[in-house]
Amino acid sequence: MKRRTKRRSLATPDLTPLIDVVFLLLIFFMLVTTFDKYSGFKLELPKGGVVSQTSKDIYELVIDQDENYFLLVDKISNPITLETLGEKVTNINEITISADKNLKYEVVVKAIGVLKSSGVDKVELNFYE
Repeated sequence: MKRRTKRRSLATPDLTPLIDVVFLLLIFFMLVTTFDKYSGFKLELPKGGVVSQTSKDIYELVIDQDENYFLLVDKISNPITLETLGEKVTNINEITISADKNLKYEVVVKAIGVLKSSGVDKVELNFYE
């Protein structure tokens, strides 16, 4: 008669506490570590002044509550219509639109469309009361 031997099952340790400890160590090292990307070598950064680039003319399109348009060039006001606005701003890269707060959104969008179609790259919006 054959003898039956019981097979021993391999004991496998529970890995859940080990994973918890690894995550706690990871969090600890992330909090304690300093990330200095220039600490490995000596780096001398140049010291220099800040040079600001400003355009010589500051352009601003003002739209009042009655939908009247004014083109301000260096704080000098020139009345203008929406139809002639495209001709006046052909060589301008940046302009600020100052519109009345109670003005319809459609009026501002039309002005932005005329400015973009005439070649203005940057349009800044300001609203006043």
